[in-house]
Amino acid sequence: MSPALLLLVILLFAAFLAAARAGLLSRSRRAQPERWPVYPKQVLTPVEQQFYHRLTRAFPDQVVLAQVAVSQLVGVKRGEKRQAIANRYNRLVVDFVVCGRDFRVAAVIELDDRSHDEPARQDADRRKAAVLAAAGIPLHRLNVNPLPDESELRALLPAIAGRSPPPRPDAGRRFTVVR
Repeated sequence: MSPALLLLVILLFAAFLAAARAGLLSRSRRAQPERWPVYPKQVLTPVEQQFYHRLTRAFPDQVVLAQVAVSQLVGVKRGEKRQAIANRYNRLVVDFVVCGRDFRVAAVIELDDRSHDEPARQDADRRKAAVLAAAGIPLHRLNVNPLPDESELRALLPAIAGRSPPPRPDAGRRFTVVR
């Protein structure tokens, strides 16, 4: 064996030993999960949970979804600025979606509290309203103080309930339909 080849074999063996010592060749190191500094959260706040249950009681024949990405509700028609338009609503989430059993969207419901007075939230609310209106999806904004009960929800959303609209709810409530 030539001295150059012997030196190459020795260097490769030394590199192999160094890698083994560093744990680079160990299966256990590769099997260890990546560290994610996260914790579990509740999907809905207590007020949202209360409203969710009211929605499901008010519309028992419908599917009620919570915390849905707007990108799951609308798509962008093929065209020049498709990605730019999608980026406008990319990270927006709506509070509740009421669907038929076929999962076609009947209405979107947003609960508003004092946090919607902040400029960043107002911008997000404006973009949600614009994209949903452009897609022909009805958006209903409801104030959380006080939350409407089941009969008020059915009166507010008669097309979903499959009934003729009953008399209007108490005029003291603040309901806004965005079209």
